[in-house]
Amino acid sequence: MKRFLLLALLPLFACQAKLPAGEVVGEAIEPRTVVPLAVVDASPSDYYDQTLLIEAEAVAVCESMGCWMKIQDGDSSAMVRWEEGCGGKYVFPEEIVGQRILIQASFYPKTMSEEDAEHLESEAPAGTVIEREGYECNASAILIPEGK
Repeated sequence: MKRFLLLALLPLFACQAKLPAGEVVGEAIEPRTVVPLAVVDASPSDYYDQTLLIEAEAVAVCESMGCWMKIQDGDSSAMVRWEEGCGGKYVFPEEIVGQRILIQASFYPKTMSEEDAEHLESEAPAGTVIEREGYECNASAILIPEGK
């Protein structure tokens, strides 16, 4: 029976992605399948209410406190904030802009008020547009792969 249980569980462990070497900011990252943001965006409701490991490029980071970032993968984009909110114990480093990173987060639809969007744009690099309708990731950690 133990052998059967071990064999039954083997595919679950085999499906987990091996994380690349790099710097982790935030909580420990749990190995899981990496999902590109464009794949998530293609059928977003399939990914609600679960923790994901999303791959995307960081295209903007809050220049005030590092409390949010905007990510993009092809034509797909989303906002990312720390689970603890602004002023928590983690910040998104500005030097990740332009790099592909992994984000451990929940994913959900988000409508942003005009006031909130303008506030974020005031903290963003020049030319950054914050979508009023879109998606947001509630991050517990990010992984910045080495050599990227």
